[in-house]
Amino acid sequence: MKKIENISGLVGIIALLAALVWYSINQVWQIYHWILLVLGVLGLGYFIFMFYRNRQRELSKRSIKYGSNVTVQVIVVLAIVSMLAFISTRHHIRFDWTKNKLYSLSDQTEKVLENLNKDVKLVAFFKSSEQKRARDLLDEYNYRSSHLTYEFVDPDERPEIAKQYGIRKYGTIAVECGLKKELVEKLEEGELTNAIIKVTRDEEKIVYFLTGHGERSINDESAEGYSNAVEAIKKENYLVRELNLARRKNVPDSCTVLAIVGPKTNFLPGELDSIKNYVDNGGKLLLMVDPEHPSDIAQFAAQYHVQIGNDMVIDVSGVGQLFGAGPGMPLVTTYDKNHSITKEFNIMTFYPLACSVTPMENKGGYTITELLKTSGNSWADVDYQSGKVSFDPEKDKKGPVTLAVAVEKSTSKPKVSLVIFGDSDFAKNGFFKNQGNMNLFMNTINYLAEEEDLISIRPKEIDDSRLSMTQADVKGLFYLVVIAIPLLVIIIGVVIFIRRNR
Repeated sequence: MKKIENISGLVGIIALLAALVWYSINQVWQIYHWILLVLGVLGLGYFIFMFYRNRQRELSKRSIKYGSNVTVQVIVVLAIVSMLAFISTRHHIRFDWTKNKLYSLSDQTEKVLENLNKDVKLVAFFKSSEQKRARDLLDEYNYRSSHLTYEFVDPDERPEIAKQYGIRKYGTIAVECGLKKELVEKLEEGELTNAIIKVTRDEEKIVYFLTGHGERSINDESAEGYSNAVEAIKKENYLVRELNLARRKNVPDSCTVLAIVGPKTNFLPGELDSIKNYVDNGGKLLLMVDPEHPSDIAQFAAQYHVQIGNDMVIDVSGVGQLFGAGPGMPLVTTYDKNHSITKEFNIMTFYPLACSVTPMENKGGYTITELLKTSGNSWADVDYQSGKVSFDPEKDKKGPVTLAVAVEKSTSKPKVSLVIFGDSDFAKNGFFKNQGNMNLFMNTINYLAEEEDLISIRPKEIDDSRLSMTQADVKGLFYLVVIAIPLLVIIIGVVIFIRRNR
């Protein structure tokens, strides 16, 4: 009987290990795996049951008692480990302990994957020896969406597939959705997410930047230009074009978002009428003005019950000075917590030379949200042109001062939607990547383009956190890990062995 019990226990362990190893190789759980799993559990169960039933008779001697206990403990531990290994293949939890969460997907990517409602297939063309890093990233994508699948192809082993996809270099990932296909040649989260957005988007969306009134140039790469902002817009798969209403009387039907950035001169007759007609018929407008703005653009905003102040916002809290900013560059940390542009937004933003933008008391049926405000130690100074600023309670507006509003009218058909900022400098090249400026600008573009699944914090920057060690440090670590610790373990083992055998 004892021999049968031992055989059943051994067969049980072998059956369990065979099932788990077989599954780890094929990654498919079939009926054969269930049979082996059941046989393993039954074999181990029979062994443990018979062992405890006969242990009073079997454990008469001290040596047998200890040996049997060890055997049972080993079997139980193996069974537990085997089951945990099986469960871990079906469900996994990962913890990212890096400072900037470099191995976690960004909020933007997670939102895109959560809202994915089309089947997307990724075909990764990597050499077999170079697939591990890519597999880790693709596993993260696959884990967050049932609509996304991937497979690896070694171009050397299957050149016909590589030729079919037009692959020219190793490390390329083909992103497919229906008849659309994009090739990603850099293994980066941003590149891969943008390709997924592009192949799943139903139509091309175009952002037009108005010209002809001294607006900031989208082609200017200097600190005053908007080339960085345009590059960020293109990375999220929008098209960008310029629009001159003096040449073309109406805003094109293809315009998804119209951006008016820092106009310096008045508009020609009929231009603002065309823009109002565009907005009232469902067009989306981003208006960014500065303290010395044209008078007619303020009159245009007043039609939507928004007052653009003829002032400059001064912040004397001193917080901005910690970051190299003077009182003319307000620092903002207060945002509306309900609007989709600033919801969960908790990053500082800077606004060099900004003017106030506030809702009128009579909102005329519009829903006007004050997106961001300065600190209480600020004010909107109307006499700023004199070069000396000081708070005048009779003229100036005491802080907190609103610097941006979102105007909506959902009861109208089509829906009216525009966002007005009292500053255009915060998104120019010189400040675009400062703190949260880029994220706020891109959130606004995505909101107006009705791509709210893209509103989030962009992927993290990699910090250079190298561990520098001298030659002496390396030798010390070698002697500690390779020699001292193993030697200590051996000495302790010898001492314990000698004491037990006295």
